[in-house]
Amino acid sequence: MRHLPRILLGLLLASLLLCAPAGAAVREYTLTIAKEQVNLTGNPVEAMTVNGGIPGPTLRFVEGDTARIHVRNHMDVNTSIHWHGVLVPPGMDGVPDISFPPIAAGTTFTYEFPIRQSGTYWYHSHTRLQEQRGVYGSIVIEPLHAKHVADREMVVVLSDWTDHDPDYVMHTLKRGSEWFSQAKGSKQSLLGAASLGMLGDYLQREMGRMPPMDISDVAYGRFLANGKPMSQAPAQPGETIRLRIIDGSSTTFFHLEFAGGPLTIIAADGQDVQPLKQQRLLIGVAETYDVLVTVPQGGSFELRATAHDGSSWASLWLDQGTPHPAPTVPRPNLYYTMGQPTLGKVLALTPAGSMGMSDAMVEAGKFDHPGMMGGMGGMDMGHGAAMPGMTGHDSMDMPKAGEAGMKMGDTAAPMKMGAQAAPMKMAHSPSAMAMAPTPPPSGTRWAYDFAFLGGDVASSPSLAHDGVSPERPWPPYAQLKATHSTAFAPDRKVRTIRLTLDGNMERYVWLINNRPLSEQDDILIKQGEVVRFIMINRTMMHHPMHLHGHFFRVINGQGDYAPLKHTVDVTPMSTTVIEFDANEKGDWFFHCHLLYHMKAGMARLVHYQGFTPPPDVMAVRPNLYRESWYPMIEGSLLSNMSEGVASLASTRNVLSLEWEVGWQKVEDTEWELIPTWDYHLNRFTALFIGGDFLGTQSDLDTARGIFGVSYLLPFNVDSRLWVDTDLGGRVELGKVFDLTPRLALYGNWRYDTHEFWEAEAGLSYMITSHLSVVGQWNSDYGWGAGLGFSF
Repeated sequence: MRHLPRILLGLLLASLLLCAPAGAAVREYTLTIAKEQVNLTGNPVEAMTVNGGIPGPTLRFVEGDTARIHVRNHMDVNTSIHWHGVLVPPGMDGVPDISFPPIAAGTTFTYEFPIRQSGTYWYHSHTRLQEQRGVYGSIVIEPLHAKHVADREMVVVLSDWTDHDPDYVMHTLKRGSEWFSQAKGSKQSLLGAASLGMLGDYLQREMGRMPPMDISDVAYGRFLANGKPMSQAPAQPGETIRLRIIDGSSTTFFHLEFAGGPLTIIAADGQDVQPLKQQRLLIGVAETYDVLVTVPQGGSFELRATAHDGSSWASLWLDQGTPHPAPTVPRPNLYYTMGQPTLGKVLALTPAGSMGMSDAMVEAGKFDHPGMMGGMGGMDMGHGAAMPGMTGHDSMDMPKAGEAGMKMGDTAAPMKMGAQAAPMKMAHSPSAMAMAPTPPPSGTRWAYDFAFLGGDVASSPSLAHDGVSPERPWPPYAQLKATHSTAFAPDRKVRTIRLTLDGNMERYVWLINNRPLSEQDDILIKQGEVVRFIMINRTMMHHPMHLHGHFFRVINGQGDYAPLKHTVDVTPMSTTVIEFDANEKGDWFFHCHLLYHMKAGMARLVHYQGFTPPPDVMAVRPNLYRESWYPMIEGSLLSNMSEGVASLASTRNVLSLEWEVGWQKVEDTEWELIPTWDYHLNRFTALFIGGDFLGTQSDLDTARGIFGVSYLLPFNVDSRLWVDTDLGGRVELGKVFDLTPRLALYGNWRYDTHEFWEAEAGLSYMITSHLSVVGQWNSDYGWGAGLGFSF
């Protein structure tokens, strides 16, 4: 009897071994992250590599394996790796300050977790902006019982590349510079709108206080497929190839098209779906699609991934011989996008406050039909409907389909590339790549040259309506259908959480429920319930929202067969509903996967009530909510005066010093300094307190305390009103009109009750991201010319 416990233990271990999946194994990898010189644009720069490459190696597993991955940090900064879409224990998720402390310089961290799924996934750094610098790679997990659906398979990792340091990119965005829009030819202008007959749309957007539409933030130097702008892969005519496509970019959506015929989607975000044919497919940042293609006879056929903003593309050529390029995707009509495509996807708020439905309807789940989501048919609000989250004075009239600008059926022919023409490489090599169209550089140089000559790519007549035209489709979510029921039991308790996606493009602040991550507005859920997120996008940009540690149902009109995903694009001015089983107790990150949006605040911690992180994680958790501050200076130095503002800005707070110095002669020099602390309530309103100091030459004549409000008026007119400690006050108005992408007309006016007023008007011509040529008239100091600067 004394041996009975040992016998029982032996039987238990034997039964566990018998129940273990056949072929289960510990699969071990080592990933070394290091800083190295790379040259992707003709300009060597320092990047971050994984095992010496960009992207890193493909990690392959079989469902049921145990993954053991050693990550060695050979850099002088912290790093991390997150296993995107892979179900892991909370401590293995790889998000610093949420899952674990970061991997310190010169150390190694070993991730170990069971493989509980199959499909196509990827990995990337979740530390600062390292993903943009090259820390990413692919994951392929074979099912335990393999399904042979193709003759061969290929992994295709799409990404974007800039030679600029990502911190420089972030700073450029934060200071409100439109240089990236200018550089890639997407900056809107009055003359650009007029040339398309869409001046009314332009002015209507201005009247509604909306910023210019753009669908990407950064001008990139290259777009890459498996680390190259263009590459060739072996294939045989007649073969069916499974392409495991991963959008591992930092901010870029891609239109995918194969020159040899349609793409057949068989999986989305690693989860099988019923086969769906698509001629042109929009893949969002951080999404994956498994697609089947059949290679035709007679040459090499291009799989082209065109950047969503139309600036360039990356290519993978299958087979050899005569090149057959994929069709050109026309650029988006950014003037039009703020009109009908936006309206068609907007759901007006009722007094109950959720998607034009009562709270009771939401709780009852009465939203699972076509038209409830952006990119899925939409609901036509009609004329004068309110946008999500807008009330009263925030509402705006918008045109119905065909009322303004181009009609929905008037899509122009595909754009002839013009300044971005793809030259034919004529070489003696028999390779198809030697004759294939070459992706143009997508960054500053070509767009700068074109715009400098007076061209306005954004106003070219060869444009298509994003999300409406078949040439520029939005994601195919409405047609995705799971291969099995994903529905929850009807008696499950449901927690409904309403989340608005908000932003301020001018200050580059991105928020959820009008709050940044730093304000610690955590999302609280409970183990065992069904959690439903109603996400209302109140911005003019796409937001690919990713939930760590879970798959969620995308409510798309497919009823019980709603597809499972880990990332979903919430299209501009639309509402998307997802729901998931709260069965992974822990702390998990939820965020927009546009890297700079996440960094600027569009993120949340999803916390299971009753979960306590380990002490080492709690010790670093305050770092998660730490604010970033950005120094900026903008102004002009002219022959008659200098004016500008130096500031230090976080999400809501701005410490600034505004100056104006004017001179006709040295002895007549007059100056004014206005130091303030501004607190931004929202995109439209900020409160401030500070001082107003006036003097001549080196003498201080007047010093006052001030308190006031800044407010954005219709037509995007900036206004400021203050009262001062001398029982006076001041009102100021300012407006900038972009005549062309480079040439701007601006005017400012102020009236002070202490018996003075001032007005000025001028023209500014953008030369680089930091400098412009300025000519200006000021009511106090007359005419002057010189340079404007922004750093």
